[in-house]
Amino acid sequence: MAIGRISGPLLKANLVRDGVDLAFETDLLYLDVVNARIGINKTAPTTDLDVNGTTRTTTAVVDNELNVGDIRITGNTISSDSATIIFQAAAGEPTIYHSRLQIDDLQVSGNTISTTVSNSAIELRPNGTGTVNIVANTNITGNLDVTGNINATGNVTIGGNITIGDALTDNIVINASIRSDLIPETDNIYDLGSFAFRWRAVYVNNLYTDAINLPSLDIGNLMFRDNEITTTTGSDLYIDGNGVGGVRLGNFRIVDNVITNVSTNAITQIVQSGTGYFKIQGTNGFVPPRGPDADRPTAYAVQGMTRYNTTSKALEVWDGSAWASPAGASGAVSEIQANDIAASFALMLG
Repeated sequence: MAIGRISGPLLKANLVRDGVDLAFETDLLYLDVVNARIGINKTAPTTDLDVNGTTRTTTAVVDNELNVGDIRITGNTISSDSATIIFQAAAGEPTIYHSRLQIDDLQVSGNTISTTVSNSAIELRPNGTGTVNIVANTNITGNLDVTGNINATGNVTIGGNITIGDALTDNIVINASIRSDLIPETDNIYDLGSFAFRWRAVYVNNLYTDAINLPSLDIGNLMFRDNEITTTTGSDLYIDGNGVGGVRLGNFRIVDNVITNVSTNAITQIVQSGTGYFKIQGTNGFVPPRGPDADRPTAYAVQGMTRYNTTSKALEVWDGSAWASPAGASGAVSEIQANDIAASFALMLG
């Protein structure tokens, strides 16, 4: 059957149908002539084009607003009637790609997280007792301010200057051993401890110092107090040079049982205080300086100097002008004279 052409006014009248809707295959195509709406698979369309099913198109152009479920797209804004918008890719290794993401003042671009407001901070704030875990190497080129505690279970290497604490109430506890030298930055400037805060004990093998200032010092059985050196009760004090070395006290050098005045031509003096006197304890004698007449120290002799003359075999004393007998002007009996007198008495007495 040939189909003739229907003119425009007639087509319009047939489609409007005096307010009666037109349905094809019940709801396959439904024309709501009263509200000027078209329904596909829907007998009561609620919008200009109401499709109940799947619609496919190569290009969709929406001038004002697109509503998909609870999602509303208007201009360059994606919003939702609910509190959450979920972007969910397919299973396997889902990926949602965007070159830049901005949430309020926070911007994620490439591998950089930054803020859009100058001098504003970025906070990583876990919920409750949660933590922020950084599982790879981390480089910090600026300053790191920590108001809580720092716990490092591995090795720590710090370059540059280090300031620990800002008051004496802060403290450092070292539970590990130290495997390096402790060397000050500047020589003879910094102290270890103070007059008010002292270390209780120092254990060292060798001590090298220019000076020691101590109110008291105990070393073994020796006790140093002010200007006194004493030992524990019943202990002797030993001062001995190593090998052939001696002990020096001022100009005196002591080696074994010999005391030498090392100052050339100096006078060795023993001075008593008050009514004190010089006493040699024991029952043996003492040996004064001795020598022949030729060795008499006349040039520098002082009055009272005493020596034993090995020529005359008698003691002699410098009286201020000459060497004389300790017995005075009458003279003393020498060994030779004593032998002569003894021989004479032996002859007389038979």
